[in-house]
Amino acid sequence: MARPRKLTAHDIFTPSSFPEHTYVARGDDDLEAKLRFALATKGQIVSLSGPSKSGKTVLVEKVVGKEHLVPVVGAGVKEPDQIWGRVLDWLDAPVERTRSKGQQLRTFARAGARMGGDLVLARAEGDLNVGLLKGTIEGELEKRRGLEEVIEEIGGTEHVVLVDDFHYMPRDVQVEVAKHLKEAARREVRIVTAAVPHRADDVVRANPELRGRVAAVNVAYWSTIDLVRIATAGFSKLNVDFDDASAERLAKEAAGSPQLMQALCLYACFTMQTTEQLAKREARQLTERDHVQTCRLTSTVTDFRSLVDVLDAGPNPRAERKTYELADGTRGDVYRAVLKAIAGDPTALAFRYDDLMQRLASVCVGETPQGSSVVGACAHMSKLAGDQLPTHSVLEWDEAKQVLDLPDPYFLFYLRWSDRLSMG
Repeated sequence: MARPRKLTAHDIFTPSSFPEHTYVARGDDDLEAKLRFALATKGQIVSLSGPSKSGKTVLVEKVVGKEHLVPVVGAGVKEPDQIWGRVLDWLDAPVERTRSKGQQLRTFARAGARMGGDLVLARAEGDLNVGLLKGTIEGELEKRRGLEEVIEEIGGTEHVVLVDDFHYMPRDVQVEVAKHLKEAARREVRIVTAAVPHRADDVVRANPELRGRVAAVNVAYWSTIDLVRIATAGFSKLNVDFDDASAERLAKEAAGSPQLMQALCLYACFTMQTTEQLAKREARQLTERDHVQTCRLTSTVTDFRSLVDVLDAGPNPRAERKTYELADGTRGDVYRAVLKAIAGDPTALAFRYDDLMQRLASVCVGETPQGSSVVGACAHMSKLAGDQLPTHSVLEWDEAKQVLDLPDPYFLFYLRWSDRLSMG
């Protein structure tokens, strides 16, 4: 009998897919039970909100099961039928049926589509599968029927339609999609919409009649303790007793993101040359050099170079601005100084005005930018970030609260560990 294959680091730490070996149920939140209960309520839509990279999709997949999860991305949707078209694509439903006497021609959405037992001939043509089916049917062309067909296929079943990034749809499209979602839920299609926290109520705002029919489940940034549990569980599978201090240091770098923690642990395996299950139990830790190398390697999968270059240059790259001597031996204007400040220690995803000014004092040698200059730079950078990435928020300045937010932990990590702010 062949020996079972050894687990590898790539099997265990999976930043881009479901963490089969390192799934962690978070603290006392009991999110799985809350989501399961909400989904069991007939006619109800579940609104799942949480920061970017906080594990919303993984949570739904854990509760529902991969085989029952029908993922649909809201980005690019211009009309409701596109939602149901994507659901039917996942279900491998025929694009159209040409009915004629004695036989039926089906054109399937993609190779590998499910075909019934009456199939007598099939051939592949590009991205389509064409099958010839038995039966005597009157000649007519039958196309997909959108929502009605989805209801027939999965209404009342275990399937769950996950509409991710609902907030990416234009407002007028949201209104029409919300009407469709209401009807689908009424007819027992289980639906979850996922969005970032400040856009969590978009589905209700799009259709006020949904108020009372939408259950909110909120996912927050992960605690350091829960992120450490990912490392502990994963390294244990590799027969490694991973040093607690090393795990906690990686968890702080992850800034609340389980996906980023998975990536850090994966590259830590590479750094420590522990890429597959050890023959016997061993203790391992990250030296200072190991930690730096792990973070540098991880920064290669969090690439924001174009955005950082734009923010570093400011709104008018040709303008002459006052420069400041920085602690790393370089000089830079207020834009670079602010970026250096938010990239400093300790890691944080929100900076009040006073915090920002304190950090600027630590990254500048001698004179620091004036408060009005810093506020202006934050406002300009927020606009530049929105212009560069209109569907993905990474840096936002709240003028009323005087707070600079970094909603995406990957952006913060890139600022901290790439060499982009050392260039130019």
